[in-house]
Amino acid sequence: MAIPYWLDPARQMAAALSEDVTCEVAVIGAGLCGAAAALSLAKQGIDAVLVEAGRVAEKATGRNAGFILQGTAERYSRAKTIMGAEKARAVHEWTLINHQRLREVIAEEGIDCGYRRSGSLQLAGSPAEEAELVESAALLNADGFAAELLDAAALGSTYTDAGFHMGVLLPEDGEVHPARLVRGAVAAAVRHGARLFEETPVTGMEANSPGDVTLQTATGTIRCQLVLVCTNARVRQLLPWYADKVDPVRGQMLATAPAPRIFEWPIYADHGFDYWRQDADNRIVLGGWRNLDPGTEVGFDQVLHPVIQDRMTAFLHRFAALRDIEITHRWAGIMGFSRDSLPLVGPAPGAPGALAAVGFTGHGFGFAWLAGEALVEVALQGSHPFATLMTPRRLAR
Repeated sequence: MAIPYWLDPARQMAAALSEDVTCEVAVIGAGLCGAAAALSLAKQGIDAVLVEAGRVAEKATGRNAGFILQGTAERYSRAKTIMGAEKARAVHEWTLINHQRLREVIAEEGIDCGYRRSGSLQLAGSPAEEAELVESAALLNADGFAAELLDAAALGSTYTDAGFHMGVLLPEDGEVHPARLVRGAVAAAVRHGARLFEETPVTGMEANSPGDVTLQTATGTIRCQLVLVCTNARVRQLLPWYADKVDPVRGQMLATAPAPRIFEWPIYADHGFDYWRQDADNRIVLGGWRNLDPGTEVGFDQVLHPVIQDRMTAFLHRFAALRDIEITHRWAGIMGFSRDSLPLVGPAPGAPGALAAVGFTGHGFGFAWLAGEALVEVALQGSHPFATLMTPRRLAR
């Protein structure tokens, strides 16, 4: 039951590395960000190798809810307070560009991944959260972003009977089968000329100068001119500079058997700590509740938290149509949370031959595709405005 719903059944796309290889650019990590980087490199004629410690999409990319959301983990009102109005608007705009790029690539490469621009719904569970959502919606509209307030009547009895009385609809958001998306993108990268090696952990990396980078694995060496590190929470294992800047945080998830269709949008509640959706097969995928025990939900072990899992199951029973629903899958995944809740994208401090895109803070599908493409632009052209905004140097001490 600990197998993630999106990864059931398991699938292997390529063999492990079995000899020494050379390439122009190596990409470490075959999640969403690494897939974006590998595909962009291959389409531009760069000799690229994509290497994955396990299998494509099996880490955080295949263990989330498959939301494509705008913005950050914070509601827009708080984001503007924390980051400042100008930066918050710029970050929000970049997440919409990320979604646009995903939509374009899905169409261009013919990726069958259940993509739908359905919008998303943010629900309030308390008067304080209602006020926060009202303020955020007004600020979004003032900055030119679409947001619609829904009162109890507009929400309907499914939500009001479960204790929710207002929400905000963000019509530009979407949903996707995350593993199929990334597997499809990696397959496209291979079609365009990239080489893929699964089950090949990188055990050592020498990236002290551009043009002379060596990656060690148990079964062969990869020599390249530049390496792009797209391992998110696990970045510290290869780039120690990030050890105190990106933390591994565990998230709990479950999925149900097919249920009566009651949810039309991906949904966020309780300030984003609770989230769920109903997919094309009418299964409900639900996750969150990490705030119940944040001190324990850290580290690299993908273990279930019984108390949180029980609370998630109890939450489902708040909806009348789900009181007898069968849980078919329970799993956990490890996310990389940055110290300021924004991604770190660009040249890796202390490793001149490496670039990295990590620290997506639970919003990988809002940032990671763009981040992977931005790394490639930095590698080939020297800069990208998103990487400039998200430079790791901002967290240097």
